[in-house]
Amino acid sequence: MGEFMGIKSVKHPATFAKLVGAAALIVIGVDQPAAYANDSFLRGFVGGMVGGMVGNMLMQQHFHGGGGGYGHRPPPAYHPYSGGAASNHSHPTGNGAPPSPEESSRALASLAPPTTQEEQVILKSVTPGQSLGAVGASDDLDQIGKDYNADANRDYTSRVDDVIKRIQEAQSAQHSTKEGDVTEHAILEALNTSIHDAKLFRFETFLGENWSPERLRVMILDQVMNELGGLFDGTNRGAVTMNDLNSIIGKSARNVYSRLFETSELLAANRSSTLFLQRLYQTHGDLVNGDVRESAEQLLADASAAGVAPLDPSLRRDPNAFALRYRAERIIYDCLTDNVDSMTSSESGMAPSGEINKRVLDVTNQQCAKWASAQLIDADGKIKPQDPMPLRVIWTAKGPNDDDPSMYGRATDQL
Repeated sequence: MGEFMGIKSVKHPATFAKLVGAAALIVIGVDQPAAYANDSFLRGFVGGMVGGMVGNMLMQQHFHGGGGGYGHRPPPAYHPYSGGAASNHSHPTGNGAPPSPEESSRALASLAPPTTQEEQVILKSVTPGQSLGAVGASDDLDQIGKDYNADANRDYTSRVDDVIKRIQEAQSAQHSTKEGDVTEHAILEALNTSIHDAKLFRFETFLGENWSPERLRVMILDQVMNELGGLFDGTNRGAVTMNDLNSIIGKSARNVYSRLFETSELLAANRSSTLFLQRLYQTHGDLVNGDVRESAEQLLADASAAGVAPLDPSLRRDPNAFALRYRAERIIYDCLTDNVDSMTSSESGMAPSGEINKRVLDVTNQQCAKWASAQLIDADGKIKPQDPMPLRVIWTAKGPNDDDPSMYGRATDQL
């Protein structure tokens, strides 16, 4: 018995308990009467059962490092799917090498992709950071999912109340005792006058472009709120007159006009460049190959730069320099669109990409630059007076083709 138990020390409690039970069976068999000792069948049965139990436990102890089957034993720390770091100890079987790159790739490929619900949860957990400012204005983050047709964007009367409240708060904070002449009626009259003087009513006539009288007033009053703080800095103790407010309202209306003029021309230039590509596909269809598609955007940028370059010295001196530059690009794009057939066609169908590039630059310098110059520059080299135009207006050699009555509506502020 002592020799049997000395074969291998047992450290796991479960294995030790099984060995104790096997030893108990042996003891029971030894202490039986002589009838048991003389019964060969009974002695063989008990001996075989005890031997099998002990042998099985010792084999598990040797191959799996302890009691219990392999299904209950956790994978080793260096196992490639255990999530643990590689162990410095050698594997019991001597195979401790990490998985190969091919094995790792197969294991990753076998993982199922996340479900749609899991993807949505992850996307909703993303928090906008300062890096988003490199690709767009941070103000746009607050407008995601909002209704752009909300009444608040057209409620200019509440903006008037905000202006009056701001003046009252400044006067109370500085203990002003002077009576003011700022009223809601006076502010509304000043708005009407500023819109007429700045010619903002021109934008009201563009059908489908969302420049309503209410929105224009909201934009002006938002500018007024930004400029209002300058009236309280000084020795006037918060006293603001309607004459002071009139000057700020007029300045804000002119700023809004410049911003809308620039925005409108930028959108129109983008639309004209899109019409060039549309005409190209309408002319050649499937013949438009990958080289032409990939180089079209850069080709238009190079053409507009070449056509606008002679006008730059005159455009820079104008207060609406950016808007006029976008208009010059718009005219050049319309000119190129009008010449798509001659610039891109050949006897076999469509000309090669290199030939198209050369023709586009030639037409720009010989024809389109003259269109832009005739529209923007007078005989004395000065900028001609320019009015905003609807997005749908197309330029020709004679000027803007704006005879379509469906592009214009009635402006209430012009009356």
